[in-house]
Amino acid sequence: MPMIQAQTSTKEVHTQPSFKEVHDIAMTDAETQQSLKEVLDMATAEKKRLTLVYENRLFLTVVPIDDVNVIEKLEDCIDNANADDALKEEGFISEEQLDKKLGW
Repeated sequence: MPMIQAQTSTKEVHTQPSFKEVHDIAMTDAETQQSLKEVLDMATAEKKRLTLVYENRLFLTVVPIDDVNVIEKLEDCIDNANADDALKEEGFISEEQLDKKLGW
């Protein structure tokens, strides 16, 4: 019978994050539905990161919505910095050059 393993971890924020804790939970298919709900409730209530592994493969990662918001803000900052750098460049690129550069 296939097993599902749930692993949660909490990382502290430092220049080099340190691994604080790991919880492994193994469940059979019959236990999966109720246990998955309990694990997700734990991840939600305790704001823990959750990784589900099925048949030794990463299957699903659940993170608190606060983490998602931080990642999206970081992506926006990177996009804005790239756009600012592009605006500082002199000259222009033709549509044909752009197509060639993009491989179209």
